[in-house]
Amino acid sequence: MKLDKGLIIIDVETSGSDTRTASIIQLGAVRLTKRGELKEPTFCLNVIPYTLTWEEEAQKIHKLTPADLVKTGFQIKYVLECFEEWIGNPKKYYIAQWSCGFDRDMLLGAYERVGKKYPFSYRAYDIASIVRFNLAVKHMLPSSCGEGNCAMALGIEVKEKELHNALYDAQLAGMMLQKVI
Repeated sequence: MKLDKGLIIIDVETSGSDTRTASIIQLGAVRLTKRGELKEPTFCLNVIPYTLTWEEEAQKIHKLTPADLVKTGFQIKYVLECFEEWIGNPKKYYIAQWSCGFDRDMLLGAYERVGKKYPFSYRAYDIASIVRFNLAVKHMLPSSCGEGNCAMALGIEVKEKELHNALYDAQLAGMMLQKVI
């Protein structure tokens, strides 16, 4: 695989499912070089919730509580500054995520909330569509085609207890993309 830019694969865990009212509570990311290789170091920080929305269902999924985040999290502005520092030059990368829309929309909303300009291209890659298409063509698409099941269909070992950790999910998406491209 050869891209004209590298990819920053992001994943967010949130306090709810509505991009207008929920908070990012964890931001994880990995880099994929222009040649499609996962590159160290990775990025992951917990975020202190910045909205009042807190859905019980979301907490069941990511297993983070508001109390956990007060102890281990940082203000969203600081997290975004650290994220940009980790990336370096954002013009060298496109954003990618599993299932286009939600993660990037949450990131856009966080930038807007702190009054910072979104530094990335608005072009984003949907890894789920790429992986699912590849699996469908090979008649390997699972009937339930979430991130974990697609990874297993590609022969990637999935650590069930790690799913819905932002860094693990970003790494898993990167590994799947490497397998299909």
